[in-house]
Amino acid sequence: MCLMAETTKKIIVSAEKMAEGSVLPEDIGLQCARLLCEEIAKRGCIDTSCQSLVLLLMVLTGENVSKVRLGKLSPYTIQYLRNLKTYFGIVFKVVPEHSDGTLNVSCFGTGFTNFSRSVR
Repeated sequence: MCLMAETTKKIIVSAEKMAEGSVLPEDIGLQCARLLCEEIAKRGCIDTSCQSLVLLLMVLTGENVSKVRLGKLSPYTIQYLRNLKTYFGIVFKVVPEHSDGTLNVSCFGTGFTNFSRSVR
């Protein structure tokens, strides 16, 4: 099940839940609704499950500064930031926004170029 909510600033927040074993559909709906409420409470512009993808795209962009506002970082995302530092040598600047509890995350892209792409 996938639930989505749209904020007044047109930011879409979503949450997903799959059935595990023999669970009633009502229970899955309730669990998914709770996950969506948790995502909304984190107040980030990116869902927790997509944080690592956005960070990777920031690293692989051209040689310029990329910025994003994230909610609370998941343990997976924290480890992923460590991995990005190890493999790409990129250090992210993380500045907490005290007024709403979000994080402003920025980095300087590597300028990665895909050489396997065909040129016409």
